[in-house]
Amino acid sequence: MFEILGKIVLAGVGLANLTKEKAEKLVDALIKKGQIQAEDKKAVLSRLLQGTKKLDKDLEKKMKQISAGILDQSQKQINALNNKLTKIAKALEAGKSKNVDPKTKKKAKTKKK
Repeated sequence: MFEILGKIVLAGVGLANLTKEKAEKLVDALIKKGQIQAEDKKAVLSRLLQGTKKLDKDLEKKMKQISAGILDQSQKQINALNNKLTKIAKALEAGKSKNVDPKTKKKAKTKKK
């Protein structure tokens, strides 16, 4: 799960770095190479930035899902530990009460053989 989380974070960092300026530089480079027409620059930029926004929203949604899963697992582990601690505390109390005289609230005398 942490591997997926790491990949998503890295993807998010990459998308965050794709600003409008960088997108324009990328499109200008594609125009110079002849891979797209200069007339199409505005449309290509628009699609590129819209795609980035969509990926960003998808990334945010996935991060929330993963975070919720991690929190859920953590809460389950905390609850299990609390249950164990409660049982241990009860066992300790039961052990203490066996060695204390309820009338005097002092340690009961044990018989030596």
